[in-house]
Amino acid sequence: MRACLLPLERCEVCRGAGRIRGIFHLMACAGCNGGGFVKPDGTALEYPELVEQLRLRLSMSGAERKRLQQVLERVGLQPVEGAVSGYQGNNKKGAGGAHFTGD
Repeated sequence: MRACLLPLERCEVCRGAGRIRGIFHLMACAGCNGGGFVKPDGTALEYPELVEQLRLRLSMSGAERKRLQQVLERVGLQPVEGAVSGYQGNNKKGAGGAHFTGD
């Protein structure tokens, strides 16, 4: 069986946070089973279905992020090397002009 993406809406009880404040502590929202999303009719998803839908959305957003990063790299707007470039070379911000990364 192939998983399909269901249309979901933000939970109005917790405003999409998945948690509500009780008297003494935060607890999972009963309106959405702690997921932050509900079906269009307002009913909560069961846990296996909720996990599946969140996993699908996470994988889609990761793929979209990779695709957008490739587009930016192709047009030269984003450096390919990433965070490692900040650790190479001497930035002369340490004591006596030594290299300092702030870690």
